[in-house]
Amino acid sequence: MRRIVFCTTCRHSVEEREGPDGLTGGESLARQMESVLAESGRDDIAVARQSCLWSCLRHCNVFLQDTERYSYLAGGFRPERAEAEAILAWFDLHGQSATGEVPFKTWPQAMRGHFITRLPPAKP
Repeated sequence: MRRIVFCTTCRHSVEEREGPDGLTGGESLARQMESVLAESGRDDIAVARQSCLWSCLRHCNVFLQDTERYSYLAGGFRPERAEAEAILAWFDLHGQSATGEVPFKTWPQAMRGHFITRLPPAKP
């Protein structure tokens, strides 16, 4: 299973909890991702929401979760479509690898500097 979990309590920006639309940054980013996936007709990646991923110093956190490969927590994103597209592009590279390790040189530029931690797959 592969899914992207968005922190719905993440701030819109350092200054504001909510954007002009009244949504938190995390909720806005989740909606951007849903739009990107829907427009491309994809159903291979689930979008989920979680209240607080406990990485509040880097708002707009996402958990790139995979039950078979490494999973990653990344943060410091802007709640914008271009950020959602970069997250998805990186997660696609992740899904093409056997272990979930993506060579740095192949990362979309917009993903550099956002990773917080890497977690091993949850195997029984």
